[in-house]
Amino acid sequence: MASNSAPSARGKLVVAVLTVSVLALDLWSKSAIFASFAEQPVPRVRWVLGEWLGVTHTLNKGVMWGKFPQLAEMLPYLRSVAALIVAWMALTTPAGARRILWALGLVLGGALGNIYDGFALGAVRDFILVDFDIKYFDPFPIFNVADSAICVGVGLLAIGLMAADGEESEDGAVAKDDDGARADAS
Repeated sequence: MASNSAPSARGKLVVAVLTVSVLALDLWSKSAIFASFAEQPVPRVRWVLGEWLGVTHTLNKGVMWGKFPQLAEMLPYLRSVAALIVAWMALTTPAGARRILWALGLVLGGALGNIYDGFALGAVRDFILVDFDIKYFDPFPIFNVADSAICVGVGLLAIGLMAADGEESEDGAVAKDDDGARADAS
């Protein structure tokens, strides 16, 4: 009987499918939105839901909120190193840690989408605009599918790691995986 603490092909398939799905959705959505704005070089907003959710088109040469644009040439390489670390984590994560595997697939897919943009365009294509008219978030930073997947993945990763810490017994002898099955805690 295979141990749930060992990496498995089934666990890696989840990561691969999520990674490819997020990457495909991200690149397709960026391409579609930017093509729809091709005739309008000046960014403008098309409101989708009221005046709080819209699409626009902007190139972000920096990181979150456009910070550090002077690092634009180095960012794709730094993001690539981070993606390699996430891939290594996915390859070495036990099959029973499904929440963590899902998180890593989301993060890796999002990272690859932004890495592609960085190498191909020298900037990341952002297009989702949220404006709740809240004092400190007005307007909220423009983002894309990759950024969303990374944020959701990091949140799931944090929850998964906290849950894993809480599931280990004090003596470390026995723990349960996401299915509730017994697994060695070593």
